Amino acid sequence: MTDQKLAGKVVMMTGAGRGLGRSMALALAREGAKLALVDLDGEELQQVAGEVQDIGGRESVIPLGADVCDPDSSATAIFYAIENFGRLDVLFNNAALGPQAVAADPYGNPPKFWELDPYTFTRMVDVNTAGPQLMAASAVPNMLQNGWGRIVNITTALDAMYVPGMGAYGPSKAALEAHTAIMARDLEGTGVTANVLIPGGPANTRMIPDATGIPREALIQPEEMQEPAVWLASVESDGHNGERFIAGHWADGLGKASAPCAWPQLGKQAILPKSIAR
Repeated sequence: MTDQKLAGKVVMMTGAGRGLGRSMALALAREGAKLALVDLDGEELQQVAGEVQDIGGRESVIPLGADVCDPDSSATAIFYAIENFGRLDVLFNNAALGPQAVAADPYGNPPKFWELDPYTFTRMVDVNTAGPQLMAASAVPNMLQNGWGRIVNITTALDAMYVPGMGAYGPSKAALEAHTAIMARDLEGTGVTANVLIPGGPANTRMIPDATGIPREALIQPEEMQEPAVWLASVESDGHNGERFIAGHWADGLGKASAPCAWPQLGKQAILPKSIAR
């Protein structure tokens, strides 16, 4: 199909085995993208790879079992994607450890920060913050060589970062938001961009355990991520860098669905030497 928006593009999706990652991957495949799918869960990863094959054919996808916060594993995943497809155009840093890892009902019975398991906290920061850095650092050189590319980091809304019970999840996503702003500045003028995509609120994934009692229909559905994900992966998003896009507001247009990432509108407050103030 010549009218496919992503024909010829190679996209890597981390956390592709379920939830938001699976939903975005299927939408990207329908628009002609070739996909490198990354996850730790081999069975679910193979299932999604099969779904992508049904859309784009056997040569359209490779499943890659990898741990995004392991330097060797993440670099190897990027290497095999480029080795297989010849290039890498877009990286979605979607893999994450969510609130369900700290409590059965993180919203109704939120743990205090001192009650968090230290290993869970550390693992969450590794996956949610260090993982995107490792993946992007390995992917960007190929994008720079090609003169075009996309880094899309999945974070969350500011007020969701400090909801009680988010003592590990919130800080890890806040760090990724700030890091996206740094990535965007470093990439300015290269043809490669770094942006944030968020659902806009709690999404209907395993990160919202059934124990919360929140009706599934009241949550943002994974399919709402599909249209903005396709747009961000395409040439239609050229010129957009260092921004956050909200899937839940996508139907209302870019004016409502987008804002600068890392909330610079809150004002410059640091007292910096003139040599580093920007």
